[in-house]
Amino acid sequence: MPPSSTNEDDEIVGADKNAEGAAESATSMVEDVYNAILLRIVRGELPSGSLLKSTQLAAQLGVSRTPVVQALARLTADGIIAQERNRRARVRHGAENWLVELHEMRILLEPHAAAMAATRITDDALADLERLVEAARPTEGTRWIEAAKALDYGLHQTIADHCGSLPIRQTIKKCWSYKSLSYDFGGDSPEGLKQGYQDHLAITEALKARDPKAASAAMLLHLHNAKRVRAANRIV
Repeated sequence: MPPSSTNEDDEIVGADKNAEGAAESATSMVEDVYNAILLRIVRGELPSGSLLKSTQLAAQLGVSRTPVVQALARLTADGIIAQERNRRARVRHGAENWLVELHEMRILLEPHAAAMAATRITDDALADLERLVEAARPTEGTRWIEAAKALDYGLHQTIADHCGSLPIRQTIKKCWSYKSLSYDFGGDSPEGLKQGYQDHLAITEALKARDPKAASAAMLLHLHNAKRVRAANRIV
């Protein structure tokens, strides 16, 4: 007869996996609710000063109240909404410009980060970027679009990881945590993605040349182009 401990261990492992899956599902739900509320704010559907009632939002979004409360707590921590003690949450003044103003901060920060990364980036990281660039080359049809988004993410994350400054790295990554909202709800037009590909190619070439000035200039141009060809108002 096999030892009972084997079955017990299997049960423990199974329980752990179930708990982990439930936690990931809950986190994903909060993220979805957070993005849905922020999108409504950015679109002006919840203008400055709007009261945010968790029960009402839960009904509108078709979820329980728990992820809404957690999402509102995150929005408060990020400064998008305000919630005084014993008062309902309200949308902060100017919160509809959140994504646009984050992009303005990236314009101030990322060209400098690109210049710093140009002297620090590893050969392995450059090789990875070259693979992303090749995969994202625009072609007929739409298959290249997801690869273009992967290049967009990969290039900016690589620069953040190799800029040599932990605060700059963390700030860029925090800004980029909102990019999924742009892709999922605002979208990027094929025109914008094709322009982005050319910009990313130029940045990658500057990084390969270990040229800080060229990397900074290419990044600055890219971020200005992203504002110019954005697909939706107040979503960059």
